This record gives sequence, C-alpha cells and structure tokens, in this order.
Amino acid sequence: MTEEGDPLMELVADTRKINRDRLKEMLLGRVWLDIDAATVHLVPEERNEKGSKEAVLLALLGQKALSLLKPEKVVDAMTPKVLEEVTGLKGNTVRPLLKRLSEEGLIVRRMEGYTIHNTALHLVGGAITRKE
Repeated sequence: MTEEGDPLMELVADTRKINRDRLKEMLLGRVWLDIDAATVHLVPEERNEKGSKEAVLLALLGQKALSLLKPEKVVDAMTPKVLEEVTGLKGNTVRPLLKRLSEEGLIVRRMEGYTIHNTALHLVGGAITRKE
C-alpha cells in the first residue's frame, strides 16, 4: 500500500504548521524578533513583570520561532550567556533554572545550548501565563 493511499495518513499532522501557529499564539505581543540581527527581545512589560521561569521560556520560544524563519542561519538553541542578555537575569539565576526546566522536561540541552523540544510546546504553553 502506498503512503498516499494508506488510511492511517489521515492521522498525520503537519507539525511544522502546528508549531508555527502555536508559537505565534504564545509569543504575540510578548516577544520581538529582529530578523536582520537574528536576535530575540522580550517586550519590556514581559521582561519586567514575568518571573524568571517565564522569561527564560519566552526567550527560548522566541529563538525557536526565529530559527523557523531563518533555518539556514539560526539554531533554535540559546546558551546560558545569551539567555542572561535576553532576559536580564543573572547567571546564578539562569543556570539553576535551566537545570530545573530540563529536569521537568520543558527544555533539552543540545551542543549549541538549550532549546524547547517540539514535543514539549504544549507543556511550555501551560507553564507560561498571560496577564489579561
């Protein structure tokens, strides 16, 4: 049976589209992406009002979105140093937090740094709250 004729193919979702739609929903009004400089910026209100966990997760989500927009030039991971710069948090806050988020299954460590695995997007969405 060919892949196209396989009835199970109706169960397959386009995860790239889901990821993009979900990322937009989580980040709109909270993160700015500078495509030319390939950088992520937290909206000032988000940077100042959110806790350190949410700030780090928003920064990592922003990096994931940036990597989807510029896959040939940008990786979806951030180093602790870059996370310090983006969030304004100190290293002695960021590093233990990254360890804890990793243990919770919200992020994974790669050679390039830390990232949110595509399969954990729903978990991260539940971990960041939006003030209305």
